Amino acid sequence: MDLNELPHKCGVRPGMVLLLMADLTRMAWHARRAGHVFSADRLLDAFRNAVGPQGTVLVPTYNFDLRSGEAYDALRTPPITGALGIAALAHPAFRRTAHPLHSFAVAGALGQEFVHADDVSSFGPRSVFAMLHEHRAVQVALDLSLNDSFTYVHHVEELERVRYRRWERVVLRVSDGAGRSVDKEYRRFAKRAGHSNVLHALEPLMLKAGAMQQVDADGTSALIIDLARAHAVVAENIRHDHARSIHHFSMERWLRDTLRSFIRSHEPSRSAKPLLLHAAHQGR
Repeated sequence: MDLNELPHKCGVRPGMVLLLMADLTRMAWHARRAGHVFSADRLLDAFRNAVGPQGTVLVPTYNFDLRSGEAYDALRTPPITGALGIAALAHPAFRRTAHPLHSFAVAGALGQEFVHADDVSSFGPRSVFAMLHEHRAVQVALDLSLNDSFTYVHHVEELERVRYRRWERVVLRVSDGAGRSVDKEYRRFAKRAGHSNVLHALEPLMLKAGAMQQVDADGTSALIIDLARAHAVVAENIRHDHARSIHHFSMERWLRDTLRSFIRSHEPSRSAKPLLLHAAHQGR
């Protein structure tokens, strides 16, 4: 696998706004089998070079499991979305966007604009997701299924005010980058009990509409999604087919979700633990 050729095989062009996701474990394994050297930095640089100085690359660095009362520090809270996001945050070309629940590492011409996106909701009309739509971004997901990579669907759900979600208030202790922390309030359009996103039935609709392509690039599976076209497909499904292709309800899940709401774990979220461990270490 030639990492420098991979972006071109995925249709990446100069000037593009690109949302990049990848399962690095599978990619590294395929590279080793083929006798190639693989690193996350080389993958990031290959896509940065492909979009050029007028393009922009974003990588998810989410911490969507944070709960009210927990702390977040953009410099110290690692993402829970995998190794590519961690590598992007360590890369000198990338900066982290502001929203604690769904942040991105971003590099390129529109980096400053994305970093300053300001919305109390991750998926609202002034969010990074809204800007991805505005700039007609393309998502490339490497060795990931649609179900595991198409976070953008939540932006459409929020704009369309789907009935299987409800607003939830989240107050986090957020570091301002200068050693001070302040309480900030955010909103989460959370799923109601019993509901889950299942996107398998969405795939043929996306392919038929020309919103998605599936490419095999030297053993690496790539989903290439035109987010503006995908937005229209999802909105159509919500408005005219009761969102049947993007969500599922089951009584088993309803019972599990309801029980969980009564028996709340006292354990901190996965995203909150690194700061707690850091504070404990500093207090020794």
